[in-house]
Amino acid sequence: MLEVQELFKSANKLSRSEKALILGFLAGNKENPFPHMGNRISIRLSENEESYTCPDGQVRQVIVETLLQMDYETGLCKKLKKVKSQEPEKTPITT
Repeated sequence: MLEVQELFKSANKLSRSEKALILGFLAGNKENPFPHMGNRISIRLSENEESYTCPDGQVRQVIVETLLQMDYETGLCKKLKKVKSQEPEKTPITT
């Protein structure tokens, strides 16, 4: 239960309906409410600006999105981080 509280504590982009969907999934409800979207549903938990050190040593401001991916086929979920440059021509970096 503590892990769930930590998950929601830093979530600044989560709606009430998304929170209810996550809680249902974690409680064992494996019926996919959006089968047309496939077995994996990703919900954006948070979005923050952070400093990122590039491989060339430059430090840039990036936007870091934290997602929760729920797999209704396997019953597993995992947190993902997506790093986006604030410059529009750059490709997102997935970690």
